[in-house]
Amino acid sequence: MNEKRGRRIRIHSTTVILVAGIAAVAASGCEVTNPGPIQDEFLAQPASQQGLINGGVRRLAELVSYGTYTNAIVGRELFPGGQTGFMGHDPITQAGHILPGSFGGFWNDGVQARFITETAIKRFTEVDAPANMLYQAYLWNAFAYRTMGEWWCDAVLGPTDPDDTTPGTYEQGSQGNFNRAIDSFTAALGFASTPDETHAARGGRAAAHAWMGDWSAAASDAATIPDDFVFWINYDDETQAYYNTLFEANARQPAGSYSVIYTFFDGYYTETGDPRTPWFDDANIPYATASLDTYGQVEWKNQAKYSSRNDDQRLVSGWEMRLVEAEAQLNSGNWQAAMTLINKVRTRNISDTTGEPLAPWVAMSLEEAWTFLKRERYIELWLEGRRLTDERRWAANNTPGALDTPDWENTAFAPGSRTNMFTRQPRSFCLDIPTSERDRNPNVPPIS
Repeated sequence: MNEKRGRRIRIHSTTVILVAGIAAVAASGCEVTNPGPIQDEFLAQPASQQGLINGGVRRLAELVSYGTYTNAIVGRELFPGGQTGFMGHDPITQAGHILPGSFGGFWNDGVQARFITETAIKRFTEVDAPANMLYQAYLWNAFAYRTMGEWWCDAVLGPTDPDDTTPGTYEQGSQGNFNRAIDSFTAALGFASTPDETHAARGGRAAAHAWMGDWSAAASDAATIPDDFVFWINYDDETQAYYNTLFEANARQPAGSYSVIYTFFDGYYTETGDPRTPWFDDANIPYATASLDTYGQVEWKNQAKYSSRNDDQRLVSGWEMRLVEAEAQLNSGNWQAAMTLINKVRTRNISDTTGEPLAPWVAMSLEEAWTFLKRERYIELWLEGRRLTDERRWAANNTPGALDTPDWENTAFAPGSRTNMFTRQPRSFCLDIPTSERDRNPNVPPIS
């Protein structure tokens, strides 16, 4: 991608990580002879503050990197290649179904990201830390809650005071996570000192308001974000946990875990050359590295949006904000204004095949405009971990307009053929609270 304006937080393998209140803190000028638990008050020392924040960012980066890949498979942005081992998924997940109680590792990353940042908020507040430290702590806390709101069906909301060990309360739905995200984005704005810092917090908050259906607040925040603004979460190649997983899972080192075949983007990129959805094939690599259940070997077509382990991922962009504004207009019935915004996002892009701007969408009704809004979000946010939550909220709100989600039950397999892997379980649109949390938290009901 060519959009380079915005903020990136660099994380490295030497980052300090706090887990469950125990951390190893590298502070300049300190001689550590026992690498055991360190008292919490040392986490607030100036030399430790950035390391503590970076620990939360790293946990969130791990969640976002691996979770975006899983979202892409379940959300039918990518077609599974059958890989079940290294950089793969189990057959049930490949078929688009999340087993109840699964993905405890994702949950742990999300909970640790918010716990670490809440620890930073409390410790930094106690010592009157610089504004930029409190800004980062609140901002990353907000993104942790926003991500968990988007990806999990339900919420477990523990005390925001890290010293309070009361078990979290269970809430059906995602509202509690989004409310906390909005509160932390708002708090971050109180410590922002540059336009980019303000844009990152307002952009993150706009998406949370949109999910909550507060379209006035969402549009108000979104309108302040410039078109070319981007806020990224950083991946790096120093440690496998922080690679760009979508790249690594199909990089043939050794994994070739998925394909673009049968997705909306297979034919769409061929037809339009839209630079946001590039893919390529290779005559020397005809198939993915495994065999897909009930299908066989999968023809290999690889996404080219991410081309290295270091490729970062957007958390906020100005172009997403234009689509938030467009969706707000659609919710008010003003579909003509919405189409103007949708096509502003679309026609800025120059086709890889024709060298000309992409042709605008043409709608003749509110329902058609909704279809194009949903399609343009699909395209603009491809492989950014946002599609499943979009489909979930649109279904909950019974919004008009068609989806371009592929019907693999009948397109990847011959119509009328025997039952295939995609017909065995219903599609999932969010992750379930894992068994590990249900077993240790008396407030969370068991799997029914």
